[in-house]
Amino acid sequence: MKGLHVDDGGEGGVPVVLHHGLGADLEVWREQIGHLRRSRRVLAFDMRGHGRSPRASEYSVAALVTDLEEVIAGLPRFWLVGHSLAGVVLTEFAGRRQERLHGLVYVDALGDSSNPAPEIREYFRAHDAGMTPERLQEAYREMLGPLARPQTRRLVLQSVARMDLPAFASLRASMLEVAPARPFAGPKFAIDAEGNDDNLRMASLLPGVRQRKISGVSHWLMLDDPPAFNAALDEALQ
Repeated sequence: MKGLHVDDGGEGGVPVVLHHGLGADLEVWREQIGHLRRSRRVLAFDMRGHGRSPRASEYSVAALVTDLEEVIAGLPRFWLVGHSLAGVVLTEFAGRRQERLHGLVYVDALGDSSNPAPEIREYFRAHDAGMTPERLQEAYREMLGPLARPQTRRLVLQSVARMDLPAFASLRASMLEVAPARPFAGPKFAIDAEGNDDNLRMASLLPGVRQRKISGVSHWLMLDDPPAFNAALDEALQ
């Protein structure tokens, strides 16, 4: 998609591309951008319908993969880091374009959302139909949970308010339609919030993924504890 808002800077090392999750924008990575750019090039961008990127007529995982291909056009091999729903995009991209990737880092992310149970499809359909800004804010307040720092809560709810509302239901429905994950042979890491082990679709359960957990943080762990998250990210990228 032309016109995506991209933040590109730094030099040296293997480049890193940061892909935020549903309802967020590139600002969730601000601490990581500053940290990583001391030694390497880093690209972060706002997904279609999020942050400062334009709204779109289509919201699907396939469209997000195409957008990612445009963002990384001209890059040498790179690390791809993705949070939450972006993990599905990482898996799809890696299955198509292994030759472009140095490695993957999933951040409290889904890995394979294919073949969901019928009750999951029905829950998403019923929950997301007729979504309103007020209901969306409430849904994210619940997702933030008790461990989110006040600053995390403020930043996440602000970014959710900027999202094009149809993107939420459309992208959640689309991720249930992806094909089974194709294996990626390169390095794969998962940095997860401790306690999020009950979802069998998490990327940490994909074959060959090395997991690192961070305690005392919410799903937005990169915002809650930047030093601990940056240390884990450095370990993966070394």
